[in-house]
Order: sequence, then structure tokens, then C-alpha cells
Amino acid sequence: MERAVLRSISSSSSPSSPLASAGIFSRSVRRFSRLSSITPKRHRFIPSVHRRSLLRNHLRFISTSTRPSLQLKRHFCLSVQATSTSSIQSAPEVLVADNDLAEKLGFEKVSEEFVEECKSRAVLYKHKKTGAEVMSVSNDDENKVFGIVFRTPPKDSTGIPHILEHSVLCGSRKYPLKEPFVELLKGSLHTFLNAFTYPDRTCYPVASTNTKDFYNLVDVYLDAVFFPRCVEDVKTFQQEGWHYELNDPSEDITYKGVVFNEMKGVYSQPDSILGRASQQALFPDNTYGVDSGGDPQVIPKLSFEEFKEFHSKYYHPSNARIWFYGDDDPNERLHILSEYLNKFEANSAPEESRVEPQKLFKEPVRILEKYPAADGSDLKKKHMICLNWLLSETPLDLETELALGFLDHLMMGTPASPLRKILLESGLGDAIVGGGVEDELLQPQFSIGLKGVSEDEIQKVEELIMNTLKKLADEGFDSDAVEASMNTIEFSLRENNTGSFPRGLALMLRSMGKWIYDKDPFEPLKYQKPLKDLKARIAKEGSKAVFAPLIEKFILNNPHRVTIEMQPDPEKASRDEATEKEILDKIKVAMTQEDLAELARATHELKLKQETPDPPEALKCVPSLSLQDIPKKPIHVPTEVGNINGVKVLQHDLFTNDVLYAEVVFNMSSLKQELLPLLPLFW
Repeated sequence: MERAVLRSISSSSSPSSPLASAGIFSRSVRRFSRLSSITPKRHRFIPSVHRRSLLRNHLRFISTSTRPSLQLKRHFCLSVQATSTSSIQSAPEVLVADNDLAEKLGFEKVSEEFVEECKSRAVLYKHKKTGAEVMSVSNDDENKVFGIVFRTPPKDSTGIPHILEHSVLCGSRKYPLKEPFVELLKGSLHTFLNAFTYPDRTCYPVASTNTKDFYNLVDVYLDAVFFPRCVEDVKTFQQEGWHYELNDPSEDITYKGVVFNEMKGVYSQPDSILGRASQQALFPDNTYGVDSGGDPQVIPKLSFEEFKEFHSKYYHPSNARIWFYGDDDPNERLHILSEYLNKFEANSAPEESRVEPQKLFKEPVRILEKYPAADGSDLKKKHMICLNWLLSETPLDLETELALGFLDHLMMGTPASPLRKILLESGLGDAIVGGGVEDELLQPQFSIGLKGVSEDEIQKVEELIMNTLKKLADEGFDSDAVEASMNTIEFSLRENNTGSFPRGLALMLRSMGKWIYDKDPFEPLKYQKPLKDLKARIAKEGSKAVFAPLIEKFILNNPHRVTIEMQPDPEKASRDEATEKEILDKIKVAMTQEDLAELARATHELKLKQETPDPPEALKCVPSLSLQDIPKKPIHVPTEVGNINGVKVLQHDLFTNDVLYAEVVFNMSSLKQELLPLLPLFW
């Protein structure tokens, strides 16, 4: 090994022995190379029916299976292998906002905790005047994160939350541009800049490693959500939502709009249709029974007045949860917020936006849904079948959620997982549908099924799913599989690898999963105790005693089951288009020539507005960075250089949450070029 270099990154306060690191790495490489093909379950994206999507990590883990209503993304570690160490880390020194200053600015401290799992000091504030809740998380992470979230439960499928999410980003009081965020992208060092809509809430997060840039982004976002121009400009509503388009009175009228066009695409995708049908059938009596993204057949029923009223009611500090995270000054955070929040009075939004739980069914439901299929294609094996359960009328405690996450990973998280393997090897279908356990809404769900199924084999798929679940409840899981799942889940939680997304953003969404429902926002961040308790319980009682009752209670003996059967229909798309054309033809017939001329003029004005660039004085309003605002010093990585038996060893003593990363690098310059492709055989 005289040509090898061993490089290790650990979190110990006193550097570990380089030789020990090499030993840990060599003993662990086989186990972790096997597990690296599993992306630990679900760093979750919000439903794909909405324009923007974002990673979510809620004490559970990425799976290779996908739920139709979700767009999931895998993240693999491509650089180093890792294993846990026993190092002990002390709490870092972090700033906390001055209590007297917080009081002066109008904030009451509700609670304060040190969260060991992310080495952060978290303080929960309540704005006394409006009731806005603020979580201020301080640590030494330079990748600062801000987010403001509103509960936005729709009452119908007109897509108001989705259209508003688009529209508020089209200029505001202080930043009167058509698209200030396009301009921000040109002069910002942001690490995240986006927004997205859930079925019951809308989230606006930003992140940056540069403090000035970060506060610029925060100010633009706060002004956008509280003082958007869209509520005064019907053309923005028409552009982002929907409008009648008529270029010439002699032509046909059509529907146009960013969200309208987007949702027409979504409603043509079989997986999206299945996901929407599953959710709406599971929740027929509350807000999840409608589509917050918007149904193309319903979107044109939305009026500008309803749009404005929705913003006035729900985009209010009383209905807001606000998150700050990182190494910036916590006093400055409150200063910035007070300038906006103090302009408002409390309103009734917190009561009106509360999501009511869906009561459990007394018996299962079956629904037949059709999806548009290509005309002339072979439709014999194009059916889809998905079984869905609503698991509880009330939110679950953290330990039960964690246990369900383990169970989900055991059943579906790896290619060898029994439920996943049996379905895929049955030959009854082409691919898994349903994402297993989903807990991003008020009540958790479980979904599993197959697509690419013959119509005459749908019942066989249902029987196979139910029989496999019963067998797992009766016989339990292989002990090696349980141990591997434990290791994978604990490692994923500890590493908190969010890929290209800021860690503070993943923590925000994890916390928001409880906080938005008036639960403890600290609880989802603290996984160590429930994880320790669950491991101890499994060790004491056995895995079958832990997981079998979960399968029986929440799935096998649960009458709140919805079976969705999807049939291909080559004529559906043409029928839908014909229905839309018939509606528009009737609208045109009812118009006078003056009406048609006015509509053509309005169409031209909207296009002219879209094509006209922002004036120079408006562009000057957008904050940007100068060269003086960019740090000139490179990021310092602590490095110790050692030498063992002629092997150079580099150690980097960094915070890694008790995870050690080790990498061995060999100089291959002496190897013949034609032999290089064979190297992976020895990894």
C-alpha cells in the first residue's frame, strides 16, 4: 500500500487513530456497499401535480418505489463510504436572540431547546400582535435557510393555492417587477430559491451561504407573500391561473394560463391520475378530497374576487409558521420580521385553516377510474391496481411513526424486501405503484399496487398483496433484514444527507410536518430517544412482536381501504377535448360582436404585457451583491497529515454527527490503459 492515500473525515473531538479508521473502513465496506444500492427511504418531494417540488425528509427514507401522486428523487453517495464512530461532541457555542430585544420587537419566547441531533439551539417565538409563530434555529451551518409556510386548505379543485403560489412571485410592493426572482437569480449566491404547494399548505423557502444575500432573499420573499401585486392586477391572475384567449373574433375561444396548461398535462399522466384518485377517495370528507393543484375542468370556475379573498384570509401572519436556520445573527432575524409582522392585526385564519381529520370508513371502497391511453396501442396489459389504507383518524406519536417507517423499509425499501420482491417477481405487472407509508399530511396512509397488469389478473394482484401482508404478520421478517434496516435507518437519520438541498431545509420540512397541525415543532427533530426505545423494544420482544401488530391493526384489520382500478381508455382524451370545446363554443355563441372584440383586445393586452420588459427603475429595486460582498477567504478545512508505513494519511476533524467517512485513494498511473476498465471488478 505504499502508493495508497487514506483520507478520513470524522467528528471526534480528539482525532482517531488513522490505522483504526482504516480498520473500520475495511471491516465495513462490504456491508455498506450492499446497502448503498438502497437509497434510504423517502427524502420526499411534494405532490408532482404542483409546479415546484422539494425534497422532504420526515424521519423516513427514500425508496425505489414511487407513489403516483409524488415525484421522488434518489440521492446516492458517490464519493465515500461511511460508518458510525463512538466519538463524543460537545454543544457548539451559538448565538441566541436577546430576550429583552425580542420583547421590544414584539416577540414572546414560548420555549427553547438544544437539539442534540443537529447540534442546534432552537427557540420558538410567538409574535404577540398577530400570533405568528417563529422557529429560530442557531448553529454553525453557513448554509442559512428561511421559510414561511401558510396553511392553505382549498374547498374545491379550482387550484387557488397553486395559482397563488405562482402569482405572488410576480412582483410586490417593494419589488414591482414582473418576475423579480428571475432577476434575483442573476445576482445571488442562493443555494435554494423556490416555492411549492402541498394539499393543505404553501411553502416559500430560500437559502444562501452569504449573509447579505440571505437577508436580501428573505426580504423579497416576505414582501412577495404579504404585499403581492397580483391581488391588484387581474392580468397576473389571468396569466398564471386561467383566461379566455381569442386572437381574432373569427377564431375559436380557448383556455390559457400557466397553471391551467400545467394541470392539463398532469391530468393526462396515468400515475398522476392514480395518485389523485387515491388521495381523494381516502379523504372524501375533508380538504384532501379536492385538488389543491387544480382540476382543468374546474379551474375556469375560479373568479378573481375569490382569488383575492383567499390571499387576504390565509396569507396573513396569524396563519404563518416562519423558520430561520444557520449561523446568522438571531437578533437580526427578529428585526427583519418585526418590520413586516407589526403592520398587521390578528385575524381568524388559524381557526378557519385548521384541517379536520377524516373519519375512518366502516367498510372498504372500490373505485374504477379511466385514464387516457394512446389510440391503436396494445391495451391488454395496461391496467393499474392500487390498494390504499388510511391508517389512523388522529396523528400518530413519534415512536409509532418511526416503527411504521421501519416496517415500510422492511416491506418495500430494498430489492430484496418481501412485499416488493414478491410483486415484481410474480409476473403479474411491470412496476410498483403506491409509495408505501406516507405521513406528510394530517393522517398517515399506506399504498401498494402494480401497473402493467392484465384486466383478468387484477384480482390475483389484490390477493397476492393481502396474502403477503398476512404472511408477514404471521411469520415476521428475517433477523438479518431487520438488523440491516435498523442500520440503514439510523445511519440515514444521523448523516442527514439531503443531497444538493440545504440540510436546514430538510429539517424545516421535517418540523413543519407536525408544526403545521399545531403539534410540537421540536419533536420531529429529536429522533435519538424514540429510535433508542424502538431498538430496545425490538431487542427485548423480538421484531415480530413489534411489527406484526402494526400490520394487523393498520392494514389487515383496517376497514378504511380504497382499491383503485385504472383502465386505459383510448377515447378519453378526445372526449375531454370535445367537452371543453363544447363549453367554449357555447360561451362564444352567447357573446356579442362587441364582447368578442373586447376579448380579442384583452388577449392582445395580456400578451403585450408579457412581452414588455421591466423599466430600468424597476430593475434597480432588485437587491444584488457586489464583489465586495463576496468573501475572499477560501473555506478552511482542518487537515492533519500523517504517515503510517509510508502511506500518507489525511484527517479532517469536522462535525459529521458521529459518522466517519473514509476513502482510500491509489495511484494507478503504473497500470496499463487497457486494464483500467477492469478496476470496478475489484471494488
